[in-house]
Amino acid sequence: MATSTLGAAWLVDESDKLNKKKQKRIVKHKKKAWRVTSNVEDVERFLESKRLDERLGAPLEERPSDSFFVVDTKTEADKPAKSEPTKKRKIKDIGPLRCYAILTPNSAVTDPLKKRNRVRLPEERGDPLLRKIMEERRANGKIPTRFLQSMKHHQENVEALAKKKKPERLRTTFDFDLWGDAGDSLMIGDKKVSALDLSDQLKTYTMEKIGKRIYSRPPTMFMKTTGLKQVEYPHPGTSYNPTFQDHQALLKEAYNLETKEMKEEMKTRRRLGPMLKKIPVQRKEEEWWSEMTQGLANEEEPAKEEEGEDVPCVRPTKPKTRKQKIRAKALKWQDMRRKKLKEAKKRLLEFDRLRSIRREIRKSEELTAKRIEMRKKEKEAKMFKPAMLGRHKYEPPPIEVNFSEEITGTLRGLKTEGHVLIDRYKSMQRRNIIEPRIRQTVVFKYKHKVFTKRSHSEPKGLKVGNRNKDKTPVQ
Repeated sequence: MATSTLGAAWLVDESDKLNKKKQKRIVKHKKKAWRVTSNVEDVERFLESKRLDERLGAPLEERPSDSFFVVDTKTEADKPAKSEPTKKRKIKDIGPLRCYAILTPNSAVTDPLKKRNRVRLPEERGDPLLRKIMEERRANGKIPTRFLQSMKHHQENVEALAKKKKPERLRTTFDFDLWGDAGDSLMIGDKKVSALDLSDQLKTYTMEKIGKRIYSRPPTMFMKTTGLKQVEYPHPGTSYNPTFQDHQALLKEAYNLETKEMKEEMKTRRRLGPMLKKIPVQRKEEEWWSEMTQGLANEEEPAKEEEGEDVPCVRPTKPKTRKQKIRAKALKWQDMRRKKLKEAKKRLLEFDRLRSIRREIRKSEELTAKRIEMRKKEKEAKMFKPAMLGRHKYEPPPIEVNFSEEITGTLRGLKTEGHVLIDRYKSMQRRNIIEPRIRQTVVFKYKHKVFTKRSHSEPKGLKVGNRNKDKTPVQ
């Protein structure tokens, strides 16, 4: 039989008596002497063993044998076959994590403080009398409307969540036709092939011989982004042998464009002219000096205090009396009542003006239809203009025109104007195929190399004072 911790605490070793020294006779009525000289190790050992027994239960000699041993009466056949545990089952069998062990009480000692503050459960919170009344009403079938409404909303949310379409997972393999319709497809073996814009024979042949699918093209590829033609007819006046009227019309068009550009340039110069004046350096320095010394002369003069000025006396506003407050409130109510009567009278008068209301409705409908037609025309006209595809605006090319003395009447002697590649490039910009661009120029800024001239540098290994007298190296 093993001895308990309580018995082990009081065991006395004979060797301790031999090694024990004679204690000094010290006055022990002082607190300091009691702390230093008193030996309470045996008492502390006893108390520690007592606390351990309280935490772990009764001592080993007092516990029954059934708490240590179990008689196994089942055979191997009676035991159920162990199934392969899943990951969740494994976590459940392990039990609570060790990191949460500090939160669980491991002592059998009752809390000495009965009214210790703790987090109360939801059913413990609130007024107990009110809780009792609510329970009695709920037992009689009287449930508050807000609880019924909350239950109804909860059920609606559950149904909406069940009907909500789950998001599709991101596709990693595109084994389907992204642009084809669901009905326009044909089966080739165990694969579906779309038949939107190609014949079935071609798709079947491609799948059988090459082993690759033919995907449909998106409908946005066939949408027109502009109403302009690929190749526009040039002006009749640009011919090598034009008529007089066509050539004059082309000259007038070029003249109007040049006049417009000159007017814009003159307008810009007129606006920016005063800001771009050239000022002499001397005048510029004088203006700068006058601006920097502004207000300094006034500060040097002693400030003269003006005496005898009459300061206006501001009297504090008196608070309203009770009679004034009652009168203001009555006036406010009268004003509100007058406004309500006016609105009611206005609504009654609206019955008499039904004809005018119908007329206003008809006019607004006509205006809406007119605006819709106007927007439709603007959209159609927008198809013949270049769109804003980038940060640069489209600039039309200059008009290709020859003067009267430059026209020879033969194609061989005609002076060429413009370039074919530039014409095609501008045409693609007009038709919104490419965005307007400008030529990018790269400016390389090289770092200046700084070095000291040989004539300005001191010779190495020589004294500065004896440059011409004695050129002896410095040791």
